[in-house]
Amino acid sequence: MTKEQLLAGIKKCAHKLGRSPSMPEIQRMTGITEYMVRKHYAGLTYALRKLGLQPRTKGPILDTLTLLEDWGRVTRKLGRPPSFTDYKNEGQYASASVMARCEAWSRVGERFQAEITARRSEREWADVLEIIEQWRGSTTAEGRRRMLNRRPGEQVTNDAPQPCRKIISGRTIYGPPSKISGLRNEPTNEAGVTYVFGRVAEKLGFEVERIQTAFPDCEALREVAQDKWQRVKIEFEYASRNFVDHKHSPKGCDLIVCWIHNWPECPKHLEVIELRRLVRGM
Repeated sequence: MTKEQLLAGIKKCAHKLGRSPSMPEIQRMTGITEYMVRKHYAGLTYALRKLGLQPRTKGPILDTLTLLEDWGRVTRKLGRPPSFTDYKNEGQYASASVMARCEAWSRVGERFQAEITARRSEREWADVLEIIEQWRGSTTAEGRRRMLNRRPGEQVTNDAPQPCRKIISGRTIYGPPSKISGLRNEPTNEAGVTYVFGRVAEKLGFEVERIQTAFPDCEALREVAQDKWQRVKIEFEYASRNFVDHKHSPKGCDLIVCWIHNWPECPKHLEVIELRRLVRGM
């Protein structure tokens, strides 16, 4: 489903109801799922605002400080800045509500620091502020993997932009140069992973039968032995842990094809193919 089709479906739903629809109402009336929304937007709130609709609220609106302090408590409990899914499991409020106040999940720590400093509460939150400094620039999926896998006492260089290499706002970010024929740069999203898989599927022993927007993304035949093939259901993710963020059921597919494998708790029966490792070794 394209972004235009998604917005058209939500708009049609809102027109029928005469108000901003909730996610359950959208799914019931149009078949659009939360996963489809998150393919294009950080959440339903962003899609509704794109259409000029006011998101629905449940109960009183929480102030930003309350949300950030709860994020700080989760950080203190985990000993590290929580991922979107971590906070979803441990926090008192919706992860999307916290992210909406900070524009991006990677900026929550930065906003927390600013709010705590403005209220002169540094002493109360000194331990959390120290954790934020330790993890500065390492809250991407790859940065988290490096930090969590570091040896005791090892200093991990973060992935923040260098002062002399300032990122230009609003300009496209590309992956490193690629060795894949027909692809100049390595993928930075799920769509890129799908393309890479298509380029190397034959080398990996797959014959693709179907690609779709619904879960799972792909059905293919795989050669499992000499002249023996089996059908497998595949889900594409940029990072394997996104499988959890998208609320997929491990029972719904056979394997995950991703660029980065950062989900060590992945169920043993669910196979993971990390294309980055395979492609760079080709």
